[in-house]
Amino acid sequence: MRALFLATLLVTFTALRAQSDYFGGMDLRDGIYADFLAFKNNAPSVPLERLRDAQGLPVSDVRRVSGKLQWQPDSGAACTVDLNTIWGFCQNDVVYIGTNNGFYRIGLMGSLCHLVVEETYRDWNPYMYGYPYGTVTRTVLVQQLLDMETGAYLPFNGSGMDQALVHDTVLSEEFRNLTRKQRNSTEVLFRFLRLYNDRHPLVFPE
Repeated sequence: MRALFLATLLVTFTALRAQSDYFGGMDLRDGIYADFLAFKNNAPSVPLERLRDAQGLPVSDVRRVSGKLQWQPDSGAACTVDLNTIWGFCQNDVVYIGTNNGFYRIGLMGSLCHLVVEETYRDWNPYMYGYPYGTVTRTVLVQQLLDMETGAYLPFNGSGMDQALVHDTVLSEEFRNLTRKQRNSTEVLFRFLRLYNDRHPLVFPE
Protein backbone atom coordinates (compact mmCIF):
# COMPACT_ATOMS: atom_id res chain seq x y z
CA MET A 1 0.00 0.00 0.00
CA ARG A 2 2.80 2.40 0.90
CA ALA A 3 4.63 1.57 -2.34
CA LEU A 4 1.50 2.34 -4.37
CA PHE A 5 1.02 5.61 -2.51
CA LEU A 6 4.61 6.72 -3.18
CA ALA A 7 4.41 5.61 -6.82
CA THR A 8 1.29 7.73 -7.33
CA LEU A 9 2.99 10.76 -5.80
CA LEU A 10 6.07 10.22 -7.98
CA VAL A 11 3.96 10.31 -11.13
CA THR A 12 2.25 13.49 -9.91
CA PHE A 13 5.59 15.17 -9.07
CA THR A 14 6.98 14.29 -12.50
CA ALA A 15 4.00 15.86 -14.23
CA LEU A 16 4.18 19.00 -12.10
CA ARG A 17 7.92 19.43 -12.49
CA ALA A 18 7.61 19.19 -16.26
CA GLN A 19 5.45 22.32 -16.12
CA SER A 20 7.55 24.43 -13.76
CA ASP A 21 11.28 24.70 -13.13
CA TYR A 22 12.07 26.66 -9.98
CA PHE A 23 15.82 26.70 -10.51
CA GLY A 24 16.09 28.58 -13.77
CA GLY A 25 19.42 26.80 -14.25
CA MET A 26 20.75 27.82 -10.81
CA ASP A 27 22.39 25.37 -8.42
CA LEU A 28 21.69 25.18 -4.72
CA ARG A 29 24.81 25.10 -2.56
CA ASP A 30 25.56 21.79 -0.85
CA GLY A 31 25.75 21.84 2.93
CA ILE A 32 23.71 21.74 6.11
CA TYR A 33 21.16 24.32 7.21
CA ALA A 34 20.98 25.30 10.86
CA ASP A 35 17.59 26.93 10.24
CA PHE A 36 15.02 27.76 7.59
CA LEU A 37 16.58 31.13 6.71
CA ALA A 38 19.85 29.43 5.76
CA PHE A 39 17.90 27.35 3.25
CA LYS A 40 15.82 30.27 1.97
CA ASN A 41 18.98 32.35 1.45
CA ASN A 42 20.85 29.51 -0.30
CA ALA A 43 23.55 29.93 2.34
CA PRO A 44 24.37 26.63 4.10
CA SER A 45 25.48 27.11 7.69
CA VAL A 46 28.32 24.66 6.98
CA PRO A 47 29.37 23.78 3.41
CA LEU A 48 29.44 20.07 2.66
CA GLU A 49 33.15 20.08 1.83
CA ARG A 50 33.99 21.20 5.38
CA LEU A 51 32.14 18.39 7.16
CA ARG A 52 34.16 15.55 8.72
CA ASP A 53 32.98 12.34 10.38
CA ALA A 54 34.14 10.86 13.69
CA GLN A 55 37.31 9.55 12.00
CA GLY A 56 38.10 12.94 10.51
CA LEU A 57 37.22 11.83 6.99
CA PRO A 58 35.32 14.07 4.53
CA VAL A 59 31.57 13.53 4.43
CA SER A 60 30.36 12.91 0.88
CA ASP A 61 26.84 11.75 1.72
CA VAL A 62 25.06 13.23 4.75
CA ARG A 63 22.34 10.57 4.45
CA ARG A 64 24.83 7.86 5.42
CA VAL A 65 26.05 9.45 8.65
CA SER A 66 24.34 10.15 11.95
CA GLY A 67 24.94 11.80 15.28
CA LYS A 68 27.62 14.49 15.44
CA LEU A 69 30.02 15.76 12.79
CA GLN A 70 32.99 18.11 12.93
CA TRP A 71 33.93 21.09 10.81
CA GLN A 72 36.79 23.58 10.86
CA PRO A 73 35.91 27.29 10.56
CA ASP A 74 38.39 29.77 9.05
CA SER A 75 39.62 30.63 12.53
CA GLY A 76 39.37 29.06 15.97
CA ALA A 77 38.87 25.52 17.13
CA ALA A 78 36.93 22.82 15.33
CA CYS A 79 33.17 22.92 15.83
CA THR A 80 30.67 20.14 16.38
CA VAL A 81 27.42 19.76 14.45
CA ASP A 82 24.62 17.62 15.86
CA LEU A 83 22.58 16.33 12.93
CA ASN A 84 19.63 15.77 15.27
CA THR A 85 19.25 19.52 15.75
CA ILE A 86 19.74 20.97 12.25
CA TRP A 87 16.86 22.15 10.03
CA GLY A 88 18.05 20.16 7.02
CA PHE A 89 20.69 19.89 4.32
CA CYS A 90 21.23 20.11 0.57
CA GLN A 91 23.09 17.51 -1.46
CA ASN A 92 23.29 17.39 -5.27
CA ASP A 93 20.50 20.01 -5.58
CA VAL A 94 18.16 17.91 -3.43
CA VAL A 95 16.96 19.34 -0.11
CA TYR A 96 16.25 17.13 2.89
CA ILE A 97 14.32 18.42 5.91
CA GLY A 98 14.83 17.06 9.41
CA THR A 99 11.94 15.59 11.41
CA ASN A 100 11.67 13.45 14.53
CA ASN A 101 11.82 10.38 12.28
CA GLY A 102 14.81 11.40 10.16
CA PHE A 103 15.39 13.43 7.01
CA TYR A 104 12.93 13.59 4.13
CA ARG A 105 13.47 15.15 0.73
CA ILE A 106 11.40 17.96 -0.70
CA GLY A 107 9.63 16.17 -3.54
CA LEU A 108 8.30 19.28 -5.27
CA MET A 109 10.14 22.59 -4.93
CA GLY A 110 8.42 25.93 -5.29
CA SER A 111 7.11 28.88 -3.32
CA LEU A 112 4.91 26.16 -1.87
CA CYS A 113 7.00 23.02 -1.41
CA HIS A 114 5.48 19.58 -1.12
CA LEU A 115 6.99 16.68 0.81
CA VAL A 116 6.02 13.33 2.29
CA VAL A 117 7.25 12.48 5.78
CA GLU A 118 6.75 9.70 8.30
CA GLU A 119 5.05 10.55 11.57
CA THR A 120 4.95 8.25 14.57
CA TYR A 121 2.28 8.43 17.23
CA ARG A 122 0.91 6.28 20.03
CA ASP A 123 -2.61 5.00 19.86
CA TRP A 124 -4.61 3.54 22.74
CA ASN A 125 -5.65 -0.10 22.31
CA PRO A 126 -8.18 -1.17 24.99
CA TYR A 127 -7.53 -4.86 24.23
CA MET A 128 -3.85 -4.64 25.19
CA TYR A 129 -2.68 -5.03 28.78
CA GLY A 130 0.61 -4.52 30.57
CA TYR A 131 3.50 -2.32 29.48
CA PRO A 132 3.18 0.14 27.86
CA TYR A 133 -0.33 0.15 29.27
CA GLY A 134 -2.38 -0.59 26.19
CA THR A 135 -0.68 1.74 23.72
CA VAL A 136 0.53 0.78 20.25
CA THR A 137 2.99 2.77 18.16
CA ARG A 138 1.96 3.58 14.60
CA THR A 139 3.95 5.15 11.77
CA VAL A 140 2.09 6.78 8.90
CA LEU A 141 3.03 8.70 5.76
CA VAL A 142 1.87 12.31 5.84
CA GLN A 143 1.87 14.92 3.05
CA GLN A 144 2.92 18.43 4.02
CA LEU A 145 3.41 21.87 2.51
CA LEU A 146 6.32 24.16 3.30
CA ASP A 147 5.45 27.83 2.83
CA MET A 148 8.62 29.53 1.59
CA GLU A 149 7.20 32.91 2.55
CA THR A 150 6.96 32.10 6.25
CA GLY A 151 8.78 28.79 6.75
CA ALA A 152 5.58 27.27 8.18
CA TYR A 153 4.68 23.60 7.71
CA LEU A 154 1.06 23.12 6.68
CA PRO A 155 -1.00 19.96 6.24
CA PHE A 156 -1.68 19.00 2.63
CA ASN A 157 -5.44 19.32 2.88
CA GLY A 158 -8.10 21.95 2.39
CA SER A 159 -7.28 23.78 5.61
CA GLY A 160 -3.54 23.87 4.90
CA MET A 161 -3.99 25.04 1.32
CA ASP A 162 -6.40 27.73 2.48
CA GLN A 163 -3.70 29.08 4.81
CA ALA A 164 -1.05 28.91 2.08
CA LEU A 165 -3.15 30.84 -0.44
CA VAL A 166 -3.57 33.92 1.78
CA HIS A 167 -0.59 35.40 -0.11
CA ASP A 168 -2.66 35.37 -3.34
CA THR A 169 -6.14 36.88 -3.00
CA VAL A 170 -7.25 35.74 -6.47
CA LEU A 171 -6.43 32.07 -5.90
CA SER A 172 -7.64 32.26 -2.32
CA GLU A 173 -11.08 33.47 -3.39
CA GLU A 174 -11.29 30.85 -6.14
CA PHE A 175 -10.32 28.11 -3.69
CA ARG A 176 -12.79 29.21 -1.02
CA ASN A 177 -15.62 29.20 -3.56
CA LEU A 178 -15.23 25.43 -3.93
CA THR A 179 -17.16 22.98 -1.80
CA ARG A 180 -15.44 21.46 1.22
CA LYS A 181 -15.21 18.11 -0.56
CA GLN A 182 -13.56 19.72 -3.60
CA ARG A 183 -11.08 21.66 -1.42
CA ASN A 184 -9.90 18.38 0.11
CA SER A 185 -9.59 16.59 -3.22
CA THR A 186 -6.00 15.56 -3.99
CA GLU A 187 -6.45 16.59 -7.62
CA VAL A 188 -7.67 20.06 -6.62
CA LEU A 189 -4.91 20.50 -4.05
CA PHE A 190 -2.20 19.72 -6.58
CA ARG A 191 -3.86 22.00 -9.15
CA PHE A 192 -3.79 24.97 -6.78
CA LEU A 193 -0.26 24.07 -5.72
CA ARG A 194 0.84 24.27 -9.37
CA LEU A 195 -1.16 27.47 -10.01
CA TYR A 196 0.37 29.18 -6.98
CA ASN A 197 3.92 28.20 -7.91
CA ASP A 198 3.38 29.34 -11.49
CA ARG A 199 2.16 32.74 -10.28
CA HIS A 200 4.87 33.06 -7.61
CA PRO A 201 8.15 31.66 -8.98
CA LEU A 202 10.67 30.67 -6.33
CA VAL A 203 14.01 32.43 -6.70
CA PHE A 204 17.07 31.70 -4.55
CA PRO A 205 19.87 34.24 -4.01
CA GLU A 206 22.98 33.42 -6.02
